[in-house]
Formats: sequence, C-alpha cells, structure tokens
Amino acid sequence: MKKINLRDIPELSWASPKGTYGGSGKEISEALGRDPQSTDLRQRHPFDVELCRISPGKKPGPFHSHSAQWEF
Repeated sequence: MKKINLRDIPELSWASPKGTYGGSGKEISEALGRDPQSTDLRQRHPFDVELCRISPGKKPGPFHSHSAQWEF
C-alpha cells in the first residue's frame, strides 16, 4: 500500500475571472499514482479523492454533473 503525507502534496488554487468561485485543493489520487491523462481504466482509480478548501464567501463552482464520465 502506498502512503502519502498531505503536507507533501502541493496545493493548487483556482478562481473564476469575476471572483465568484474559488478555492484550493490537494489532488490526493494523483499523489497516490493516478495518471490524470490516461483513459485506460486499469491506470485510473474508481473515483478521485481531493482535499478541497473553499475560502469564506466563495463557492467551489456552479452546479453541474459528472455523470457523463462514467461511460463504460
């Protein structure tokens, strides 16, 4: 089993142009070895794990659905 420490994962920040949406996060699945560019299901995880922090007064993003990702 691969182990990681959250303090060793770089934190990525994002914000919308108008500043309505924003936050930061750590891509835990990628740190554990997930290949973000691969479409091979054996090289991907069944789900992604991210530690997400949302700043006060911000929203993480507009309402949307990821159901189209699960086509097999």
